[in-house]
Amino acid sequence: MMRRVLALFLAIVLSIATWLPVAAQGTAVESALKWVAGQQQADGSFAGFGPGDTADAIVAFVAGGQQPPANAVSYLAGQSATYGMSTAGATAKLILAAVAAQSDPLNFGGSNLAQQLGVAYNSATGQYGSDVYGHALALLAIKAMGVQPPAAAIDRLIALQLRDGGWSFDGAAATGSDTNTTALAVMALAGRARAADALNAARAYLRGQQNPDGGFPYSQASPFGNASDANSTAAVVMAIIALGEDPSGAAWKQGDATPLSALAAFQNSSGAFRYQNAMPDDNALATYQAIPALAGKALPVVTASIPAAQSLIAPATTLPRTAGEAQPLLPLLALAGLLALAAGVAVRRAQAG
Repeated sequence: MMRRVLALFLAIVLSIATWLPVAAQGTAVESALKWVAGQQQADGSFAGFGPGDTADAIVAFVAGGQQPPANAVSYLAGQSATYGMSTAGATAKLILAAVAAQSDPLNFGGSNLAQQLGVAYNSATGQYGSDVYGHALALLAIKAMGVQPPAAAIDRLIALQLRDGGWSFDGAAATGSDTNTTALAVMALAGRARAADALNAARAYLRGQQNPDGGFPYSQASPFGNASDANSTAAVVMAIIALGEDPSGAAWKQGDATPLSALAAFQNSSGAFRYQNAMPDDNALATYQAIPALAGKALPVVTASIPAAQSLIAPATTLPRTAGEAQPLLPLLALAGLLALAAGVAVRRAQAG
């Protein structure tokens, strides 16, 4: 009898030990979303570099289990004919936000975003847009719509992987791999059987970029330093989730620190996230992008079934399903904050999406 009581007691203790971190994580997400709500502008947009940040905020609300403000969705729809047509990355960001908000990306603010994505596809190279970051975002947008990308588009992303296992923003070896682009590529390739080797190499690259505090920098080789930042750490946490791994598990531990604990440590008392410890101010973009990771989501945070998008995303290309590949996953990030680095890196990301 005593053994049964002891076993029951231990089970309760273990249950509480498991529940407490999850509960704390949920509270952190709610606190962050409350702060984000206060960043909304009179026109429905959210503070940041442009419409792409409003798209990030909408995705954050949905990832955190809340409905995004209707006027934010309306604002973003109003940008579909301008921002949405500017780059492949911008188009993809609008698709990710539209699907997350349960809006139709084939008629978002009067624009057919899937068709626009098809316009950005180069059948000769297999690439969407002009850079790797936008190409990976496009593949994630296609996944969000529940259709299959051209096989050449997957092959293109795999081919753009650098020798160290990472991806650079523009695809050039001279630029060097970075954690943000690599994390996005991992999310885009996750579930693709023929990308298994690329994903293994990318995982090794990301593991090698981890700092002793459990977090991640933009790049260990960055001329701006290698201190961990919230955006990069959030991006890698989402990539780890996309790989089917636990960002608080032993495989990603550095001492007692993990990627998830490192991300949580960037949250200020206001609920917002700071970009880096050296810059303690509340940072809007860091907060928008930290929330999905903290909520345990990878991109896309929501998937839909929009068969009509299939013929639009690459109208001149046959899009066969590849045997052995997983179908788009069911519900499961831009670098900014450090102003000196943001001028060089975050602006590039804002322009790409």
